[in-house]
Amino acid sequence: MTDMKKYYLGIDLGTSSVKLLLVTAEGESIRTKCRYDAVGPEGWCNALKKAFAEIGEKADLSDVAAIAISSQVGTYITDSGEVIGWNSNAGAEELAEIKAKISDSEFAEEIDMVHPNLISYPLPRLLYIKRHFPECKKVIMPKEFLLKELTGITVTDIFSQRGICHPEKKQYTQKLMKKLELDFELAPIQLPTDLAGGVTAAAAESYGLEEGTPVYIGCNDFFAGLLGLGAYDCGTVFELSGTSEHLGVITEERMDGKFVSGRYFNGNATYGGTKASGMACDFAIKTFGLDGISPDIVYNDPPIFLPYLKGERAPVFDENAKGVFFGITEKTTKQEMAYAVLEGVVFSLYHIGKALSIESVKEIKVGGGSAGDAVMTRLRAELFGCRIVRAAENESSALGAAMIAMVGSGRFGSFEEAIGSVVKYSHTEEPDGKLRKQLLKRFAVYEQLYPSLTKQFEEFSNL
Repeated sequence: MTDMKKYYLGIDLGTSSVKLLLVTAEGESIRTKCRYDAVGPEGWCNALKKAFAEIGEKADLSDVAAIAISSQVGTYITDSGEVIGWNSNAGAEELAEIKAKISDSEFAEEIDMVHPNLISYPLPRLLYIKRHFPECKKVIMPKEFLLKELTGITVTDIFSQRGICHPEKKQYTQKLMKKLELDFELAPIQLPTDLAGGVTAAAAESYGLEEGTPVYIGCNDFFAGLLGLGAYDCGTVFELSGTSEHLGVITEERMDGKFVSGRYFNGNATYGGTKASGMACDFAIKTFGLDGISPDIVYNDPPIFLPYLKGERAPVFDENAKGVFFGITEKTTKQEMAYAVLEGVVFSLYHIGKALSIESVKEIKVGGGSAGDAVMTRLRAELFGCRIVRAAENESSALGAAMIAMVGSGRFGSFEEAIGSVVKYSHTEEPDGKLRKQLLKRFAVYEQLYPSLTKQFEEFSNL
């Protein structure tokens, strides 16, 4: 019986690496991470084999009670093997056409949300594939590939297919697909806690798992990450960081508007996301280093940075946007440049918070890569003027996937129960107000830079 086994395994198939997290029902964990040697199914499988080999040296994989998967979404694999990544610009023209053809009320009726201005959502990407790969008949996403790799069954979930399915009805919108003349073969839709199947003999041999180990469907990495962060109750404000960052709140009702708001495990997740915040932080580390960086550098009048290295999602929604340093002088130091990048990422989140009217709250739960940076944590607390509570587990999406396996297998009767037992917090940062006035002055300049450069961004992209 699965309840006699010790571990629940969360697999997170990310943008650049796969993460494995073995978790007990008491929240004890063992983790590993392996980077891809190539983007696509072969690279994912190679990294997965290495990760299983590494974690198998730390724990007995026959002691895994159940598995669930979280994955990047917005990435699509055609039946001829082309991979269109979530951060590709493919679908921009198609999104504009779709939004012109289909009203917000039609979207709300068919997919239980207003379609956001995101080209990585299924409808614009599928329309792009139809036009650029006309021979393609079948399209899958990475999690669907991995579920088939482990169980031999192709299946997906209501949250990974947001934007093309109705979550309550668990079915694709035939009306909108017919309107757009989309006739691809897509994976059947189930709930994240539904059982996909058991580990096949071939997968057991490849990855060192026990044949028959139950694999639950799981969901998109963002929603899994919110579970792993403990962001579940309505009213919870969250920030989840990774390659991109998401700032938002769990709301009782859907909040239609400029941002994303749609069905979540509990209530609705209402939020805005950046596109390259994690990439901006990596750029700062690689280019300038972070030695000697402190929040007090703000008083040196360092440059202001727009972190739009791959275009931007919320709140400007512009694929042409680029990274910008503003205010460099002959005295500017590497430390000031590095500080500006970290501050710019926090400014991008405050920009979202302001647009969502959640820039002044009591507490924000944070998790993911940048959550552990002391400078950014301090800037968050000061700028938002609230308590910042950091999750102990950095791999929030893998933890959320493991929790889905726990609830799906019946180890816990609800996500509230699982969160209470498994999710832990490592640090709380309280604001003291010393930096906020200066930060708000700088943010006022930051906020004016993008509108001033919109035309130039477009012209630069057309050079």
